[in-house]
Amino acid sequence: MSVSKPNAWIASVKAWGLSRSRLEWVLHGMLALAFSGLLLAYIQFAGPNLPGLDGFYHIKMAYLIREQGIPVKFPWLKFTILDEAGYTDHHLLLHLFQVPFTYLSDDLRLAAKVAPVVLAAITFTAFYLIIWRYGIRYPFFWLMLLFASSSPFLYRMNMARGQSFSLALQLIAFHFVMERKALALAILAAVFVWAYNGFPILIPLVLFGVVAHYLAERRIEYKLVIGVGVGIVIGLVLHPYFPRDVLFIWNHIVPKLFATKYATSVGREWYPYNSWIFFTLSLVAHLAYLGALLITNREELKQDKPRLFWLLMSTMYFVLLLKSRRFVEYFPPAAIMFLAFSVRPWLQRMDLTQLLRTERRIIGAIVVSLLVILAMQRTIHDVREDIRNRPPVDMWKGGAEWLARHTPPGSTVFHTDWDDFPMLFYYNTHNTYLVGLDPDFMRLKDEKLFRRWEAITRGKVAHPEDTILHTFGCQYVITDNKHRRFISIANRSPRMKKVYSDRYTTVYRVLEKSRSTS
Repeated sequence: MSVSKPNAWIASVKAWGLSRSRLEWVLHGMLALAFSGLLLAYIQFAGPNLPGLDGFYHIKMAYLIREQGIPVKFPWLKFTILDEAGYTDHHLLLHLFQVPFTYLSDDLRLAAKVAPVVLAAITFTAFYLIIWRYGIRYPFFWLMLLFASSSPFLYRMNMARGQSFSLALQLIAFHFVMERKALALAILAAVFVWAYNGFPILIPLVLFGVVAHYLAERRIEYKLVIGVGVGIVIGLVLHPYFPRDVLFIWNHIVPKLFATKYATSVGREWYPYNSWIFFTLSLVAHLAYLGALLITNREELKQDKPRLFWLLMSTMYFVLLLKSRRFVEYFPPAAIMFLAFSVRPWLQRMDLTQLLRTERRIIGAIVVSLLVILAMQRTIHDVREDIRNRPPVDMWKGGAEWLARHTPPGSTVFHTDWDDFPMLFYYNTHNTYLVGLDPDFMRLKDEKLFRRWEAITRGKVAHPEDTILHTFGCQYVITDNKHRRFISIANRSPRMKKVYSDRYTTVYRVLEKSRSTS
């Protein structure tokens, strides 16, 4: 008796050690990965520019790890707490993930675009598999809803930063919490510490899971708390930069979480949106959250642990989003998860053939589907426009490379904004710089010096030459051409000689005071 082709195919799959359930996992994962990867690549390659500025720093660090190994000596920000004695790579696993992509081309900007597409596609696949694993029907609908949920969310997922890594780990942590896998949670926590400095988010995540278990079963899952605590400690202690990693977390994260007013002009991501933008840019996410709240009652929450968990997570991220726009990378997926688990019982009872018996219901289903598709299309279009309209990736190339050719190795360059550093660092590791990644890093090391630098760059010091030369030890200044007050002072000064200029940047050499003017 001959074996039919389908049976033979199944037999061959089993021979490879794949059960039917594992095969379904693989197939679903491959489909979600392909769908997500194609859409994310379509977004990312809307233009040659990089979403955000920090991607220049991250991909350059990946390259330096490839060339030097771990730990990387870091002399480039000696006026900050990330000087050579205090530097910690708080995105170490992200940089290790990015290393293989640096082999794609001598132009690392390609790596800075491909790596986030791959990482975000993995994260979106994790979202899809969680939906599918917990029996929520139509997982591709929910994946499409995630793409439609928020343009800032989708934009930040395309950055060459650690947000995607963090979100993926949180989704996996949710599964471990629901399954009471304390050991797996401990391992994940240690990985999180090495991947992204946002790992403290695991603490409320696990506590929300403990609350959900207790309300449903009147049982305190203390092992989960111990597991995540032990994992965090192990991750911190075994980190190549220990104990500097602990000090960095204290200096960088804690002050911003509890501050009502920042001591420096930090990045825009730490400030809130205005009310209209807050609502409209993440309209689908807000509607999902409000819709889930409206259809939820207290008794259902006590019995549905995942639903309660995502209520707590989405509410926490909603509150944090009111304080800081950077949490837009977490609120939309949490809101979609909350809605998905809220309608899960109804979807499981629903018979689609029965539901679509009447013409009115068919039209309703078509309208809902079209609205989701249109929302997704609009969100993707907006993010592509944002990427296309980013500043040119090579705007700092001319000035940075001129400095590399005409200055001594390791000499410090004075620059007029803290967020210039990633591009300067990307194009020129020949020189060192004053401040970067976060202006607070300089203030925390020496606030008086930081305020002097700030005053000079804002054009408030009429004669900054001696301070630049002797206090900061810089013979050269580079500025973008938007710092008009500083440029006006520099152009009038007989001791600041313009040595390079292009459309975007200008370089000055600062001269010593001549005897004739003394």
